Amino acid sequence: MKTLRAILMSGAIACALWPPGLLGQDVHVTSDNGVTTLSVMAQQPYGLIYSGHAKTPVLGVVCQQKGKKIVHAITYSPGGIVTEQEYSAWGNSASLVLEMTIGEHRQPTTWVSHSNFQSFDYVGKTEPERIHFLQALLSVPTVSVEFTPFLTGIPTSSTFNLTGLQAEFAKHPECAMK
Repeated sequence: MKTLRAILMSGAIACALWPPGLLGQDVHVTSDNGVTTLSVMAQQPYGLIYSGHAKTPVLGVVCQQKGKKIVHAITYSPGGIVTEQEYSAWGNSASLVLEMTIGEHRQPTTWVSHSNFQSFDYVGKTEPERIHFLQALLSVPTVSVEFTPFLTGIPTSSTFNLTGLQAEFAKHPECAMK
């Protein structure tokens, strides 16, 4: 009994002292009609000057098995509308180029919004392009996305800890990358 208490006590101490950054952020998982979505909120919200409200961006991966194929979509929701100067028209949608830092690599990434300009999909024209981008995201502990919230004029950056997403991704066969 004393050994069990000692083990439980040391486990509780380890959890209390463990750096939170190593645990990863909570991953929200939804599954509906064969579509699984894994999403992570940014580490910190950003404030909107005109309303005083805080908004928290979300980065997600949507997986769906279609027949024998598995398709992926990478989504980004900044929590509000991004400045209109950053959009370019593309058919019935708008595209947006955002700077991302993936690990130590800074790169422009193209995203497209089909309706509300508050949620964007990564533009990988083919599944292999999306898989390549997804593998880059899952190979690093953190990524950052730079954007300018509407009506603020002040660029901001959202950082996502993806270690929890990496672990959760492996639990879902419908998200397998073949």
